[in-house]
Amino acid sequence: MKILKRKQIIVALDYDSFKEANSISKLLDPEIYRLKIGKQLFSAEGPEIIENFNKQGFDIFLDLKLHDIPNTVYKALKNLLKHDVWMTNIHLLGGEEMIQAAREARESTKSEALLIGVSVLTSLTEKNIKNMGFYMQIPELVKNLSKSAKQNNIDGVVCSAKEVPEIKKNFGENFITVTPGIRIQQKNDDQSRVATLEEATNIGSDYIVLGREITASENISKMIKKIESYII
Repeated sequence: MKILKRKQIIVALDYDSFKEANSISKLLDPEIYRLKIGKQLFSAEGPEIIENFNKQGFDIFLDLKLHDIPNTVYKALKNLLKHDVWMTNIHLLGGEEMIQAAREARESTKSEALLIGVSVLTSLTEKNIKNMGFYMQIPELVKNLSKSAKQNNIDGVVCSAKEVPEIKKNFGENFITVTPGIRIQQKNDDQSRVATLEEATNIGSDYIVLGREITASENISKMIKKIESYII
């Protein structure tokens, strides 16, 4: 069954070095996949890692979840957007002023990078949220944070696939949803709010992040071929 578009899959390069990450990227076609560089790889290799994968033709999602006082986020994002990133993110729990500062940083650099906000990490459960002092259910918290993102004119949110339908209904089809915690087949690990590839596409996820499904596979090439069998 063909359910995926080209470049809808973002492969998470959760590695400690360019050498390790490159062992995966060289198996991937930049016309089919985008890449996610997170804190682990970025803290090991620095901004040069973006340029290395740009040279290979990949669009980069720089996933650093900036979360700080507005001025710090503004200055950090201005620096990050000097590099050629396709998409980057902030954490929406930083508040409205911080979201506005991030948007202003993008405007001041004239960057065309997509700017999205992390709502509630897919590793968190209702119990975790309650222990943090949030006395609302996760879907309601995600909706509130997404509303803040929409009102402050950023492009979309990172959320679990389960929250996508409500976000699309409330904030429009053009409001981007990026969904981590996606599995080829359902299984339990350190993600709580997960979905299968088929479920995620059926409910309208714009971009699907796959990490260990590929990188921890016993046969990575075989897994890549399996994913590509879903692509239109």
